Amino acid sequence: MVFGEKRLLLFYFIFFLLATIIFSQPRAKYRPFDWLLFKESGKINSLSEGFEYLYIATSTGGISRYSLYSNQYDFPITTAQGLASNNVNSVHFDHNTGILWASSPGVIQYSYTREGNWRHIDFIDIGLTIKDRITMIGNSDNYIWARANTVYVKMDKSSGILAGIYPMPDEINIKWSSGQYLNNNKIADILNNYTIMSGWMVSGSQFIDNYGRYIDITSGLIGANNDVWIGSSDGTLFHGNKTMEAIYPTEFGIRGSNINALLVHNDNVWIGSKNYNIGRGVTRLNANNFQADHYDFDITVNMSLTEVHSFYHFENNLWVGGNGVVLTFDKDENYWRTLGEDRGIPNGDLTSMVGDSNYVWLGSYYGIRQIDRKTKREEQMGFEYLFYNHPVYDLAINDFGVWIASRTGIYLYDKNNPQIMNALSIGDSYLDFPVSRVTSICQEKNVIYFATNIGVVTFDLEVQVWDLLISVAEYRDNVVSDMIVIGKFCFIGTEQGLFRINMKSHRVREYDFDFIGSVNALEHIDKHLWIGSSEGLIRFKWRKDL
Repeated sequence: MVFGEKRLLLFYFIFFLLATIIFSQPRAKYRPFDWLLFKESGKINSLSEGFEYLYIATSTGGISRYSLYSNQYDFPITTAQGLASNNVNSVHFDHNTGILWASSPGVIQYSYTREGNWRHIDFIDIGLTIKDRITMIGNSDNYIWARANTVYVKMDKSSGILAGIYPMPDEINIKWSSGQYLNNNKIADILNNYTIMSGWMVSGSQFIDNYGRYIDITSGLIGANNDVWIGSSDGTLFHGNKTMEAIYPTEFGIRGSNINALLVHNDNVWIGSKNYNIGRGVTRLNANNFQADHYDFDITVNMSLTEVHSFYHFENNLWVGGNGVVLTFDKDENYWRTLGEDRGIPNGDLTSMVGDSNYVWLGSYYGIRQIDRKTKREEQMGFEYLFYNHPVYDLAINDFGVWIASRTGIYLYDKNNPQIMNALSIGDSYLDFPVSRVTSICQEKNVIYFATNIGVVTFDLEVQVWDLLISVAEYRDNVVSDMIVIGKFCFIGTEQGLFRINMKSHRVREYDFDFIGSVNALEHIDKHLWIGSSEGLIRFKWRKDL
């Protein structure tokens, strides 16, 4: 009996211990990499070698990871994995504990898994102010050290608890990761004696790319196995080896920050941004290996600088809808050209583009235009200015004609018998309320879906019946920026985030994570939903959430 009581007490003790451990950990809402956030990297602030990866702290793109074995970039670590901010000032991998440390404005953070479950420590808890900046992190055998302005902070290396603040460290064997580049003599000697590949050159503390652009050196690290790592102000990482005495540029990330337009074609994701800077442009991202090709506005011939609002692909030509211009890209010839007002391109944002073998139709806030595909010039339809004061938000095309989503309703252009009509006059309707504010169109099999003021309205193309599928209340009466139907699910993107609605059970899943931001565009490839948002480009492994 006594033995049984001891076993029972032991059981309760183990249960209590496990419960304490479990409930003391932050509870992840999803697996760390079910959501991936890709952003323009910005400046590289810090570099640190781990067991598998080089960790790269960037000013806008979180922590990039470069595989030391495959020499390829892997998934980034961002706010989607629990970072406090995508502005990371320093990063450090502690080889003794396997813990990854990083600092952002006002906070230092660490992860036992080096992926998610990030723990945050406010600066005030380690004797710093919110205005301080941690520029370097390192470790001794016993402690974690952080350099902040003119002081050094000593912390417990497993919990981050403050152990002291010093004008200089009281330990000598501290292994530091890189911080701000201050004409480091060792790095400078390497740059002077190594060959910079791919047409790049070096001048003092700057690189010069093969287009003559000057780019600052921001951080440098001499790692194990004779590896040399150098970061730059535009996010380019340089990797060299002392044996080969050559340095190669590598690039990761996308152009732009507020991703406004997406197009999926042959496992490539074409990406366009709403807000742009000089030197930014259009990105083609391989959805399998995340390698990116960039077409920058300032260096690409015949490519005008513009916001990007829409994409259209036909055969081997890409059409990019901007603000008052259309950029066309012949992928066979690798050649861009810009179409403007002289070609009949309307002013304002080109919200949508659709086409057939003869024409491309452009929707904008200033009407619709029909562009001859061969001549790249407008061909008059007769009602171009019908929607001048009624913005066109989206277009779709099928055998019925060109469907028009407008502020005032749904319209249909019969391109075979040129005329425009109120689409709701076709077939039978079970709608009880007037339809307006039509902002998005998508088609799945024989049903075409419209996001409207009353909710998601459907038109069955076979039986020609209109009906209300999803009430606007199911997605909190938000204005829909884009939507997509996958099987029995309808994904709805809004300024307030993302919704997934089961169209049979009407069960609603609201994704209100801060890192999503405002949703602008949706695409999908197999098990992944691609989201263009105000926060960047997001890949969501949505089937893991069922």
